[in-house]
Amino acid sequence: MTSARTDSPPSLWFDLTGLVRHSGAAAGIQRAISGLAIGLRDARPAHPIRFCRFDRARGFGAVGDAHVDRLLEGLGRAVQRSRTGVIADRLRSRVTASASLRAPFAPGDVLLNPGFSTFKPDRHDAVAALLARSQVRYVGFVYDLLPALFPEWWTPARQARFRKWFVWTGRHAARILCCSEATRRDAVRFFADAGVATAPLETIALGDELPRGLAAARAGMGEPAAPPRPFALYVSTLEARKNHRLLFQVWRRLLAAHGPERVPDLVFVGRRGPLIDDFVRELEHARFLDGKIEWRQGVDDAELARLYATCLFTVYPSLYEGWGLPVAEALAFGKYCVASNAASLAEVGREFADYHDPHDAASATALIERASFDAAFRNARERAIRERFRARTWQESAADVLRALAPLLEAPGRRAAGTAAQATPLSVSVSD
Repeated sequence: MTSARTDSPPSLWFDLTGLVRHSGAAAGIQRAISGLAIGLRDARPAHPIRFCRFDRARGFGAVGDAHVDRLLEGLGRAVQRSRTGVIADRLRSRVTASASLRAPFAPGDVLLNPGFSTFKPDRHDAVAALLARSQVRYVGFVYDLLPALFPEWWTPARQARFRKWFVWTGRHAARILCCSEATRRDAVRFFADAGVATAPLETIALGDELPRGLAAARAGMGEPAAPPRPFALYVSTLEARKNHRLLFQVWRRLLAAHGPERVPDLVFVGRRGPLIDDFVRELEHARFLDGKIEWRQGVDDAELARLYATCLFTVYPSLYEGWGLPVAEALAFGKYCVASNAASLAEVGREFADYHDPHDAASATALIERASFDAAFRNARERAIRERFRARTWQESAADVLRALAPLLEAPGRRAAGTAAQATPLSVSVSD
């Protein structure tokens, strides 16, 4: 069932499913959803901005302003949910789906899904039919294609699910937005290899300003006390693709060359992720390099702000990223970053960071060694960051979203979702 079109302009519907379903601390995608939603609200465009969520048994439903306010109260708090709420959603998702899903959209509306793999494969056909009945133009958002590019980091079941999601997006989206130019290039290659002719793919760089909680902690921190020992900081989930093992090798080299008294400590901040058990065991057997490496979990905004403010420099040797927000966080605190040159990281760090091949321990060691021992160099890099770095705001990202979607919102007619992308569906190399 759909709403009837009145003389009012078409609405831009923003799918908040990725926030409604999430529990725990905000990850990168939840921050992106929140940031874009806030930016779109602030933009006050000519076309109404409305919010919705998806339920596999009932379809799409509008989300009221009061609920949206609670979700977007703050990037850190907006995604916290009770265990009861999470269980209730999971139980509801197991209810047998109704014969006809519903949606509040009117013909000519645009639906932007900023989430990731929102619809399970068993709902793909039903959602496609619903979008066609609603005559809404669907817009997908791609953060990365890691499950397709690096199958070694994902179970076969998750690989298949994400590939089906990417193919479904390519077939049914009237626009596809990508969070970085690196991700857009990956998506172009993926869809070409899969034999899917898509609508235009556009890069919409994410906002990289500090989340509200961290910004507030920084503003209220005052002058932090110097740490007992100098340290370098890596903010990231501890998982295989984040490449912590490279830093272990670098610090072993530094300790052998300079001794423990001169080498700064290395602080990992982040929860434990997948495929990391062997590395954690190595850290434990090495006694965390006799205390030169420290791993902190459950760090709140106040403590994270203090760590950013008092570290010598930051590192980010990730093997692959769709964006890389911690690099921008470090720059916002005026800190120099040594990062890998993989994928999108140079788009985030720009000229304010220095880069190495993520597989090259020697080049990483050289950059980190200079950052550790050359205070004049480090001070010059920090001065350049203070004078020239400016974070991209979520309002700027939202403005780019509106620009990219303007042709859809202003186009006349009652075209079904996806028809602009493919007049004749093509066969694909994976089943969907």
